[in-house]
Amino acid sequence: MKLTDDIVTQWWLESLEGPLAEAQQQQLEEYLKANPVLAEELEQQSALWNSMGDIKSPEPSSEMDLRFEAMLGQAVAASRKPTFMDQLKTWFSANWQVSIGSLAMGLVIGIFFIPKQQNDVADLTAEVQDMKQLLMLTMIEKPQAHDRIKAVNLTKELLKADSKVTDALISTLNQDESINVRLAALEALIPYGKQSEVRQALIQSIKLQDSPLVQVALADAMIMLQVKSSVESFKDMLQSEDVDESIKPKLQSTIETLRSI
Repeated sequence: MKLTDDIVTQWWLESLEGPLAEAQQQQLEEYLKANPVLAEELEQQSALWNSMGDIKSPEPSSEMDLRFEAMLGQAVAASRKPTFMDQLKTWFSANWQVSIGSLAMGLVIGIFFIPKQQNDVADLTAEVQDMKQLLMLTMIEKPQAHDRIKAVNLTKELLKADSKVTDALISTLNQDESINVRLAALEALIPYGKQSEVRQALIQSIKLQDSPLVQVALADAMIMLQVKSSVESFKDMLQSEDVDESIKPKLQSTIETLRSI
């Protein structure tokens, strides 16, 4: 049997679940040794699955880094400052004989000052989020796959992703040459799966994928998001001559699960 990337990828997946036959393991190792690009892809995939949460945020330029760190420092400092109400409570506990009129005046002053402090922190937080989004959109265009993975995972630090972010993730899922980056993009899109635009984009992506790893991941995502309307796309994939035989049982079970939802 002539080995192909798809067959070797399937063997590699099976090796994660248990040891292969000695001859099969030897063929796998020899093929990966002769195909370093695929070997690197699978190695990165293994690392991605094992330590997705440990990926560090990408390093910005020195100028942006200084500004970013300063802003974060200000945000932390602002969040730790005692509020006007905290100061008022301390003062009142030390001067409990204060008149009701003076207390009322203090409360009125607090009403004017508290919103301003909260607004300052909110503005700073929004600016930090904007910088993270800009950094993500810049890093995702980098030539190195590990930089693009960092960019994708930076979206997890965004309080809210706008259409620019989701569009970038969808484009990455459909077009990135690295399987690992595509898988990371899919995982990053799942939290936004309730958005109709994202759901439709994921359905459209099914027919664009040629990697068994991504195809299986999309099947799991559709079940997780309960996208019953993706059944037809998986039926088409199941009937395709190009799809890897090893994942057809998974596709069939996915179709049955989605139909039962």
